[in-house]
Amino acid sequence: MQNKTSLYREIFLKSKKAIDKRLSLFSTLHEKQNYLKTTLKDEILKSQSEIKAAFDKINCANCGACCSLAISEFSPKTLQNKVKSGDKTAESFLETFELYKNNTLPENLLNLLPENISLESAYFYHCKKVEFKNSKSFCPVYNKRPLVCRNFPDTPLENLPKNCAYNKWKEENETKALFIKALNDIRHFYINGLYPESANKKDG
Repeated sequence: MQNKTSLYREIFLKSKKAIDKRLSLFSTLHEKQNYLKTTLKDEILKSQSEIKAAFDKINCANCGACCSLAISEFSPKTLQNKVKSGDKTAESFLETFELYKNNTLPENLLNLLPENISLESAYFYHCKKVEFKNSKSFCPVYNKRPLVCRNFPDTPLENLPKNCAYNKWKEENETKALFIKALNDIRHFYINGLYPESANKKDG
């Protein structure tokens, strides 16, 4: 099975070739700018809407696995640095989750690790507020849970516990999400390169 990094590289190159081909059809800088800032953005938003529509058809199984097994590529220190840079998602994450001691996952959660994740390749967090009753976890603040929980998973690129009800949605939309990421990455790079005077202007 192709790993996500090599798949993204392949998708990135394919997306760049397609964007370059589209840009070559325009003769003026204004036309190129309009394509990147409007047309391509609309195409990306349409794909994001399709992923969201598929997400809305899935019902959370309330298994609580995401409360006990939040997987991140970032260490607490890296997340803290992101918070200092104004990253609200990182801030919400750290307010909700804490790293397992020594980053050691409890044995009862090992069978929930996704196949692409090893114990050495990620950081494992758990919710600070989750409680247990009759050996089952429950959220004492469920109706007022933070956005990082309310919106999970916000992308098919999230690492999900094996028993998560959204795994089928992830499998069906992960490649599309990688294309969206590639298109966005290339789009922003070209916008900065084609007219850097607008690079500091907000552009989603």
